[in-house]
Amino acid sequence: MPGLNSLKQIQCVRLPANARVFEVTVKPAGFENIDAGTRAIILISVAAAFFAWDIGFEFGAYGRIFFEKVFAAWSISLALLIIFIIIPKRLLTVPPTLWVATAISTLWLCIALVNRAAPDEILFRHLLTVLGFLVVLACFPYVAWVVVSVLYPDFAHIREIGPRLGIILIIVIMVFVGYLIGSNHYRFLTCEDFELSGQSVPSNCSQY
Repeated sequence: MPGLNSLKQIQCVRLPANARVFEVTVKPAGFENIDAGTRAIILISVAAAFFAWDIGFEFGAYGRIFFEKVFAAWSISLALLIIFIIIPKRLLTVPPTLWVATAISTLWLCIALVNRAAPDEILFRHLLTVLGFLVVLACFPYVAWVVVSVLYPDFAHIREIGPRLGIILIIVIMVFVGYLIGSNHYRFLTCEDFELSGQSVPSNCSQY
């Protein structure tokens, strides 16, 4: 039998007393060994999921986006916009899409100022809502993508469309789920829950 013949050829070798034995440890491909690009994708997905959930819940429960969300996105986008203007073009080439993404939040702020001067104009209200969604759900994740690419240069070399579509899908799903739960908050939460958390109490909240 081939198996028995191969076993007969095995010889035991006695090592000298002063021989060195090297131990090789093979680490599993766990989270501590993933590359920087994959790590950045996970971080962006988790952060975007929480942000999208919060936006969806607010819009479902209150019918609007709270100002601090848009102002947070605006401050980060404005900082990047100023940096892009200051840095010479020979040192950094900024794509047109990034210019638009960082400028939309400032456009939202300008329209908000105009809306304060003409509060009865319905067009400005709808435009503010649309731009608000665009800032927090499209522009801000894109800006965050750029920031992470600066922190993790390997992330910028990921050209597969799968991770990008995956992050977009996560944002869409979390906004939808957040909106469903927010619009049906009286099935999960009570008025006291909103009061204890320091949030505004919806008019249709449940007393019990």
